[in-house]
Amino acid sequence: MGTKKDNGTDMQAYRIYKMIIAADMADEACDFYRNEMGCTLPDVIEELPSLMEVCCDDGTVKTIKARINEELDTRNAWLIMGIPCELHRPFVIGTLP
Repeated sequence: MGTKKDNGTDMQAYRIYKMIIAADMADEACDFYRNEMGCTLPDVIEELPSLMEVCCDDGTVKTIKARINEELDTRNAWLIMGIPCELHRPFVIGTLP
């Protein structure tokens, strides 16, 4: 269970300023940032390694991989309960420590 899509690709993490966003592609992370934050994008969007640690909203520090798996597990649980959600919709993982 976790980050695998039907076509076998993993969600990746992209750094936009200090924010880390999980998405299937950099373009999706950029669109999410632009639409949700209402800010302009930097010139460079960096893909981050899955074992890099990020600061979470609750103050903990976790790896990118752990945060992606947690969110996808939560979304899978919603789907099992019949609550509609897009499994691979981009989301904020955290920020750089």
